[in-house]
Amino acid sequence: MSWIVKDLWDTLDKRRGEYESLWQHRTLRAFETINWIASEVGERWGVLIQINFPPGQERPEATLIGCRNLSIIVDKNRKKFGTVTEDEVKQAVQRLSPLSFDPARFGHEGFRAKLPSGLLDCLPSGVHLWCNITPEVLEFLDWIFVNGYGLKP
Repeated sequence: MSWIVKDLWDTLDKRRGEYESLWQHRTLRAFETINWIASEVGERWGVLIQINFPPGQERPEATLIGCRNLSIIVDKNRKKFGTVTEDEVKQAVQRLSPLSFDPARFGHEGFRAKLPSGLLDCLPSGVHLWCNITPEVLEFLDWIFVNGYGLKP
């Protein structure tokens, strides 16, 4: 299981008291607190973690925050995968049964994979998970963190 995401989930669970009542009352402070916690977890691993709350989507239960709509940025300036090829990354994503791939834009390697449960943007700079984070997605994250981004558990 992806150590970074597991750490995020464990930390959000342990610190739920800091944001749960704010979340129930739909305050902006809830969003701030949740992403502050995510930022602290990211600092431990040398990445930027952001929990996204796209407009128009149903607000998740407090226990499901971070299980979808998650961005993990490793190096925001990286435009090419370093130690693996884009094709190797696509092969690793095949385990998730993607319905389609669309290329990244703006001179970057990478792609958007349409999955049965949403979208996965996989870029040399990091990943954006607009899908349910399943055990299979966590396995892919372990692979890309180690092989594509050079992170170690």
